[in-house]
Amino acid sequence: MRVVYDKGIYLPEIDLWLDARRRCELSVISHAHADHIQHHRSIIATPATARIFEHRIKPTDALLLDFYETKDFGNFKLTFYPAGHVLGSAQTLIEHDGERIVYTGDFKLRAGLSCEPPEIVPCDTLITECTFGQPHFVFPDDAHVHRLLCEHVDEAFKAGLQPVVFGYSLGKSQEALKVLLRHGYSVAVHHSIMAIVDIYREMGVAFDGDYRPLDCSDVDGLVVLAPPGARNGRAMQLIENPYTIYLSGWGMDARARYRYQTDVVLPLSDHAGFDDLERYAIASGAKKVYTLYGDHAFASHLRQRGVDAEHLHPLPVMAAATPARRPSSGRRRVKDEATMSLLDLIESATS
Repeated sequence: MRVVYDKGIYLPEIDLWLDARRRCELSVISHAHADHIQHHRSIIATPATARIFEHRIKPTDALLLDFYETKDFGNFKLTFYPAGHVLGSAQTLIEHDGERIVYTGDFKLRAGLSCEPPEIVPCDTLITECTFGQPHFVFPDDAHVHRLLCEHVDEAFKAGLQPVVFGYSLGKSQEALKVLLRHGYSVAVHHSIMAIVDIYREMGVAFDGDYRPLDCSDVDGLVVLAPPGARNGRAMQLIENPYTIYLSGWGMDARARYRYQTDVVLPLSDHAGFDDLERYAIASGAKKVYTLYGDHAFASHLRQRGVDAEHLHPLPVMAAATPARRPSSGRRRVKDEATMSLLDLIESATS
C-alpha cells in the first residue's frame, strides 16, 4: 500500500488520514498531544483519546473504538492496540487486501504507571516513529529514573530549596505524579496538569496520595509539578529558591541541562529509545518499514540490518496526496493556529 507523509500519514488507496495536522473531514487520532491533533470534522480514536481531544480542542463527532475492537469499513478493517505513550494512545492496525499495515504513532515498549501496557503488533508494513532513533538514546530503566527523581527532590529539600518538577501536561506529568505519590511526597499540581489528572481519574486511573491545586504563594513542604510553558509565568515567579528538575528523553544528551536552562534533566521519556525501536521493527516481522518524526539515520540503520526501510519526507505539494478540508475562513485559521501554539508552549511535544 502506498504511504504518503504530508502533515500526517495518508493512505490514498483507502482514502484514510492518520494524525493529520491539517483540518480534515476524518482522521484517526493516535493520541491527543498537540503535534498529533487538529480541528477535524470527525475523528476515530479510543475513548480516552477522544475525551482528552475534546478537552484540548473541542467536542467533535467521534467514532470510539476500544483496544482490540475491529471496525469493518468495507474496503479495510481497523483495530487499535495499546501504544504505551499516554493514556488511550493507540497503534493502528489496518487490514486491506490481505496486507497488515501498522502505524505506531508515538509509542514506547517500557510499561508505564499511568497508561495501558504496550505490545508489538505483527504486520507486513510498519509505519513507526523514530524520534529517538540515534544509538545513544538507550534509556535507563524507568525505576532507576524514578529513584533519581526522588533523590533530587530530597536533596533540594535538604538544601532548603523548593523542588519544581517540569513535565508536559499530558502523559509525563501524570507519570511523575504517580511516582511522587508512591514515594510519599505531597504534590502541588499546576491547573493545566490537574485538568488532565481529573480526566485520567474519570477513565479509571487512580492517584493515591496527597496532591492539591498549585498555589504558588504556599508551597512549603510540597513538590511543585508544572508544565514547561508555565515556568516564566507570573505566578511561578512567586516561588522562592526553586530547584528545577526537567523530565525529558532528551536528558540523555549531556547538553540538555543548558538547552532547557534547568538544574537537572532526567531522561524519563514516553517514547521508545533506539533499542526498542529496533526491537519493534524486527519483532513485528514487517517486510517494509517506514520511519518518521526523527531523521533518516534510523532507517539507514535498519537497512544495514537487512530490513527494507525508508524514511518518510513531507511532500512538497499537497496535491500529490489529496485535498484536506481547510478552515472555512481566515478568522477560524487564526483561532486554530493560536490554539495549537498555546498547546505547543505548554508541552514539549517530542520529549
